[in-house]
Amino acid sequence: MTDYYIRNLELSELRFFFKHIQQDFPVGEYPPCDILYGHLREGRQDGMVFCSGGQDLAYSICGASTDYVLLSLLAVLPGFRGQGAGTAFLETLRDKYSHKQAIIGEVERPELASTSEEAKRRQKRIRFYEKAGYYLVPGIEYSIWDIPMHLLALPLSAAQDTINENIPTIMYQVYVQLMGTGYMHKMILNRRPDREDRKSV
Repeated sequence: MTDYYIRNLELSELRFFFKHIQQDFPVGEYPPCDILYGHLREGRQDGMVFCSGGQDLAYSICGASTDYVLLSLLAVLPGFRGQGAGTAFLETLRDKYSHKQAIIGEVERPELASTSEEAKRRQKRIRFYEKAGYYLVPGIEYSIWDIPMHLLALPLSAAQDTINENIPTIMYQVYVQLMGTGYMHKMILNRRPDREDRKSV
């Protein structure tokens, strides 16, 4: 078995990893470098590097200041993709946050992609998380920073029904820790119209 481990992403190396973030994620899905630096310095988010044998394989940024973890960013570094590092990273994160209620992920909606190639990439991303035990949270319409997303959840201590019922509150609490109340209008989460308990935050 490969000897995988996680190390902290040091503030001094953030600019190096931020170049990868800019290549790996669309504009709007990550904060500016100085904002992210502040989040990591203040402990609002965890920066982690996934390694094996002293080699960096992947990185992630997680908001973990509440009972629920927001998996903001996760990507495998070039040269190590397609070798199982991403799946192993998710498994290691599951162990790291086993004391939490659940891990929540965000994925751009395939049905809203501008090209069929982009739709396939987004669907592949969803399958990647589903293979690791995540499920698509049903019955919601969600967007952050004007980007429509699907929410995925990996139950840990919390039951799936608990996550589904409380997802508006969960996401509000997660993002208010990251952004403060002044930017909460940039998150929209509604129950779909076919639900009687329509809510928004």
